[in-house]
Amino acid sequence: MYTVLDTSMRDGAQHNKISFSVEDKLGIAKALDLLDIDFIEYGAPGFDSEAELFEARSNIAPEKLVAFGMTARVNTPPEKDEGILKLISSKGSYVSLVGKSDRRHVEKVLRTNAEDYLKNIRDSVAIITKCGKKVIFDAEHFFDGYLFDPIYAMASLRSASEGGALILALCDTNGGSLPHSVRTAVTECRKAFRQTIGIHAHNDSGLATANTLAALEAGAEHVQGTLLGFGERTGNAALSTVLPLMKRLGLKEMPGLKLLTPVSRTVAEISNISIPDSAPYIGSAAFTHKAGLHADAVLKERDSFEFIPPESVGNIRRLVLSKQAGRHLVKSKLQGVLPEANEPEILSAIFAALKSREAEGYTYEAAEASFYIMAARLAGRKVDFFETVDYTVIDTSDALSHAKAEISVGGVTASAKAEGNGPVHALDTAMRECMLKFFPAIDSIGLVDYKVRVIDPKSATGAKVRVSITTTDGKRTWKTIGVSRNVVHASFMALEDSYRFALNDDFNGLFA
Repeated sequence: MYTVLDTSMRDGAQHNKISFSVEDKLGIAKALDLLDIDFIEYGAPGFDSEAELFEARSNIAPEKLVAFGMTARVNTPPEKDEGILKLISSKGSYVSLVGKSDRRHVEKVLRTNAEDYLKNIRDSVAIITKCGKKVIFDAEHFFDGYLFDPIYAMASLRSASEGGALILALCDTNGGSLPHSVRTAVTECRKAFRQTIGIHAHNDSGLATANTLAALEAGAEHVQGTLLGFGERTGNAALSTVLPLMKRLGLKEMPGLKLLTPVSRTVAEISNISIPDSAPYIGSAAFTHKAGLHADAVLKERDSFEFIPPESVGNIRRLVLSKQAGRHLVKSKLQGVLPEANEPEILSAIFAALKSREAEGYTYEAAEASFYIMAARLAGRKVDFFETVDYTVIDTSDALSHAKAEISVGGVTASAKAEGNGPVHALDTAMRECMLKFFPAIDSIGLVDYKVRVIDPKSATGAKVRVSITTTDGKRTWKTIGVSRNVVHASFMALEDSYRFALNDDFNGLFA
C-alpha cells in the first residue's frame, strides 16, 4: 500500500520566510485532511511549543498525526532522553525519527563513534516502539552516505529495522542526488529489507519530483514532501505535483484530489506565500490557453492540449484573450453574454479593436471585464450609464490627497469632493459619492487590488503605464484596465470600467 506524508508544518517551516503559529498549523492540518494524505507531520513536541499546543487542540485522527524527533543525544540513554520521552507521550500514533546514515556526519558532526551510533539508532527506535508508537525512520543524508560508504548507510537502516521501524524513509537531505543514483539505492534497499521503503527528496538540484518518481519506480511505497514544495533552502518535493502523478501511475486512489487546487490555495494563504502561475496542476496558468491555435483546438477537443481535465485537480480552464487569439476564441468568450457577436461584422469589429488596443498597451488576459465592456459597446449595447463631466486631483505634501468629481446621468449632474490616502483613493471616493446619488448598488462594491506596470521604461517618468484594478461585490470579482502616460488618468479609466461592469445587468453571470 502506498502512503504519503506531508511535512509542511515541520520541514516546510524551515523555509527562511515562513513561521507558523498554532492557529496556522491548525488551519493547514484542517486543509490537508481534505486530501487523501495518510500522514500529517506537525512538528517536534520536544522542541516546538507550537507543536505541543497543536496536539492539544487538533481534531485530526491520531493515526494521521506524526510527531517528529531525533535519535537520543550522544552519551544519553534513550530512556532518559527528553526528546525521546516527548515523542513517546505525543498524541499521534506515529513518530518520525531522524537519524544519520552518512558515516561522515556521524563522526565529524555528531563527533561520536560510528558503531556506537548504530546502537543509538536501534535503541532509540526500540524504546519508542515498545511504548506503542509506530516509527517512520528518516535516514538523513542517506543517498550521500550510500555513495561514500554504502555498508554503513545500509547498517543504519538495519539498526532502525531491528529496533522495530515500519518505514525506512531514504532522505536526499542535500538535494544533490540524481535520479539514477536514487533508483539504484532504492532497488538495493528493497532487496535487503522487508520494511516499506520511502523517499524524502529535497529540491536543490530541481530534481525532487524526478527523484521521487525514480524511487517509486524502484519500489518505494512511501512518499514524503510538502504540499507546495516549500522548505529549507530550495524546498522539498511538492506533493501538489507528486499526488496527481501517483494517481496517473495507478499507485494511489485519491478521491480528494479534486480539492487539490483550493486546498493548496488555502495553505498558501496561511503560509503567506504565492503559488506561481506556472505551478503544475494548481497554478492559475496550468490550464490557460493563450495561443489562438491552442485555444481553438481545446474548444473543439479538450485533450488536444490538456492531458487531464482541470476539474480533476480542482482547477479551471482559462482561454485568454489577446492579439494571438483567434475569432473562434473571441466568439466563444462572448457566447451567452453577447449573442450579437455571432454576426460577422460585429465579431470582426471586436476582433479588430482587441488587436488595436493591445498595440496601445492594453492586455485583456488579466482584465476581461474591460474586454466585455468594449465588446458590448461595439455591439451597440448600453454600457455608459453615466458620463464623467470632469475630475480634478490635488496631491500636496499633506498626508491626504484631495479629489473632485462631477458626473452626469440622464442630463442630471452631481459633484462631490473627497480626501483619500493617495490620489486614486481620493478619486475613487469622490466618484462613488457622485454615483451613489443615482446608483445605490455602487455601495456594495469595493476595490481589492491595484497594480501599476510601466509599459515603456525607456521613457522614464514620462512612460506609458498600465493600471489594473480588481473589484468585488462580495459575490463576484472582476478586473479592469486603463492605459495612459498619466498614472492618475490610467487609474481613472480602470475605475470607470469597474463601475460600468458593476452597473450592467448583462454581465451578472460573469465571474460568479
